[in-house]
Amino acid sequence: MSGRRAAILSEPVTAILFEGGQPRRGPDQVLADFRKLVVLDNLEKLTRVPEIDQVLLVTNYPDLAVEAAEMAVAVVTSPPGPFHFGRVLQALIHGRALTHVICMGGASAPLVSPREFGNLAGLLKQGRNIVVVNNPQSADIIGFTPAGAIDRIEPPRDDNFLGHLLREAGLECILLPNSASVNFDLDTPADLMVMALLPRAGPRAAAGLRGLGLDLGRLKRFQQLLAVKGAELGLIGRVSPVVVSFLNQHFEVRVRVFSEERGMKALGRLERGEVMSLIGLVIDRLGPTEFFAFLARVCSGVLFDTRPVLAQLAPGIGEADRFHSDLGQSDRIAHPVVRELTRAALEAPIPVVLGGHTLVYGGLWALAEASLER
Repeated sequence: MSGRRAAILSEPVTAILFEGGQPRRGPDQVLADFRKLVVLDNLEKLTRVPEIDQVLLVTNYPDLAVEAAEMAVAVVTSPPGPFHFGRVLQALIHGRALTHVICMGGASAPLVSPREFGNLAGLLKQGRNIVVVNNPQSADIIGFTPAGAIDRIEPPRDDNFLGHLLREAGLECILLPNSASVNFDLDTPADLMVMALLPRAGPRAAAGLRGLGLDLGRLKRFQQLLAVKGAELGLIGRVSPVVVSFLNQHFEVRVRVFSEERGMKALGRLERGEVMSLIGLVIDRLGPTEFFAFLARVCSGVLFDTRPVLAQLAPGIGEADRFHSDLGQSDRIAHPVVRELTRAALEAPIPVVLGGHTLVYGGLWALAEASLER
């Protein structure tokens, strides 16, 4: 092995997990507390990966910091004030002279195995001028080298757009092998419900799920439809063609898909108020009750990523209303449009599950894989 090649392979890979926030009481706090359990499971996995030389946690949660430190993980307290992901990452890269970096939200990959993390780290050790992502439009897992390439871009406020910016700055983009595990994220209560039906949760997460008392009835009924020949499955929202292809390859079901506004956050459309939803227009014209009545005529069950619709019909609503909607708690929703939409979904004669992007991508994929395994 040449001296230069040996030097490249010996350069350390650093995995940086970011987890924090200011959760409010209610479902937001429940999700935040559960995410901490997933973070600890992920930290334990990462510290067991031989190809990863150092693990860092950036957080503003004192309790999470204490538990991470007990696992011999280096903890960085995030600065006070509004959090800016890109600037904090840039400061860490310079302050610690990092060369190969993996960064992700602390609970972004609850199903990823140590072997998959090792494969990602191996790509970074063997490559030069590359960025490895799990999603080219809105990445949750990003690995890149040289780490100093972050100086070629305007560091983004959140992580989803980092991979795209680094690719535009000249790094070769490599997509992680597509799977349920690299595309399943924990962003909404609907993702908790999906995870409760999966066999691959980490030990802390599995214990935490048992204590949440989630209503899994509608989601179980939808999952059971995967085994019904000719069942009509409706998928609405930011649906990826990849998961549709997986269903078509492995199940004898018909899939009705309406996909819109993929990448709306990463591309800044949500922030600029540019989201346009045809499904939102249909619901506005028909009313939620008639909309779901028609869906029941053409579908056996529906997974509905409501975020594009809510961005159009109820702009500016709080996280609490979105999360109560995912949980089917219509009586706790303040916004009348969201409350009516949620109530109509619950009263539909077919199982309708409301959620976010992961529900119709990594979540559906994971449910389908679990069905195949059984």
